[in-house]
Amino acid sequence: MSENLIPNIIYELFENNKKIVIDGLGYFEVTHQSASYDTESKTLYPPKTFLHFQNIGVESDNILVKNVAEKLNISEDEAYEKISLWIDDVCMQLAEFQRIAFGEKGEFFINDEGKISFCFLDKTNILKNNYGLKNVHLKK
Repeated sequence: MSENLIPNIIYELFENNKKIVIDGLGYFEVTHQSASYDTESKTLYPPKTFLHFQNIGVESDNILVKNVAEKLNISEDEAYEKISLWIDDVCMQLAEFQRIAFGEKGEFFINDEGKISFCFLDKTNILKNNYGLKNVHLKK
């Protein structure tokens, strides 16, 4: 199994889901920031979409399991097993290296409190409908 398979499926799921639960790690949540205007700098900021990670447990909605099963054409039980093995691998690597890549857009790491955290490396918007919008500086 490709090491980026599960992260790639999770990133795809953000297009239609605001929260993705990863049993044993926590959950990712998509949050939106509306467009805003700074009167002092006369700058119009476009809407943005951010990815946040919480390492607290929440009950799984099986969205990830169902999508892995569908993508790999396997049963949900087999998908759950693949996800569990991936989570175990993430936890082992975190214990050894303290940081591990999560696809190409971020990485898990152990924070100062000894908890699993996430750093989103790509600071651009994660959703396609917001991609490419730039700040607009207005004159007068």
